Amino acid sequence: MFTTAIFSQQQTDTLVLALQENGKTTSVKEHKKSSISLETMVGDNKVNYLSILNSRLGNNNKLGYFSVITVATPYDYENGLNELVLSSALTYKLINKLFATAGLQYHFLKGIVPYAGFQFLTANPKWLFVVSPSIAFAENTSLQNIGIVEFKPRITNSLMLYTRVQGIFNINLDNTLHERSLLYLRTGLSFQKTSLGFGFNIDFYGPNKTRQKNFGIFIRHLL
Repeated sequence: MFTTAIFSQQQTDTLVLALQENGKTTSVKEHKKSSISLETMVGDNKVNYLSILNSRLGNNNKLGYFSVITVATPYDYENGLNELVLSSALTYKLINKLFATAGLQYHFLKGIVPYAGFQFLTANPKWLFVVSPSIAFAENTSLQNIGIVEFKPRITNSLMLYTRVQGIFNINLDNTLHERSLLYLRTGLSFQKTSLGFGFNIDFYGPNKTRQKNFGIFIRHLL
C-alpha cells in the first residue's frame, strides 16, 4: 500500500501551501479544495513517476478523496519489472491530525486489493511528520507501516531547501514473511510550487529482500 504514504505527503503539502503560499499566511479554509502533485525521477536504473489528485469533499473538511498513479519503468528487465499501481480512496478526519482511510488499489501483481488504515500527520511550513499503518485485504493479508519526515527551511522569500526521508515496511500476515520495503531519499531546492534535486531509492522485494538501487534527478510540481 505504497500510495498511503504518497497521500500523506500530498495532503500535508496542501496544508503547508495553505500556510505559506506566496510567502503569506493563509487559512486552510481559504485554500483550494483540490490539488494535483506530479513527480518524476530519472535514475541510473529506472524512471519513477507518480501523480496524485487530492480533494476535500463538502464544506466541513472531514471527508476527502484521493487518487494516485505510480509507475516504475526499468531500462533493463534485469533491474525489475514494469510496475503500475492505481489507487482511489476516501479519508475521514477522526480527530485533530488523525485520519481513517479506506479504498481500492489496482496492483500490477496482486490485481484489485481493498485496504483500510489510519494516518497520523503533523506539519508546519518547515517540518512534516507522518506515520500511517494499513491492512491490505488481498488473498494474502498484509500489514504495512509508513513513515515520512520532511525538512523544508526557507533560504530566501521564494527559495526553500527540500529534503525528504520516506520508509515503508510490508509484511505478509499469513506467513509473517517480508513482502516489500523501501527507503527513498530526496534533497533539492523548492521555488514556489516546484522542487528539483537529487533522489536515491532503495527497494526491497520478497522474503529474501532482493535489493534494487536507483540514483537520479527528480522534479516535483504542485498544481
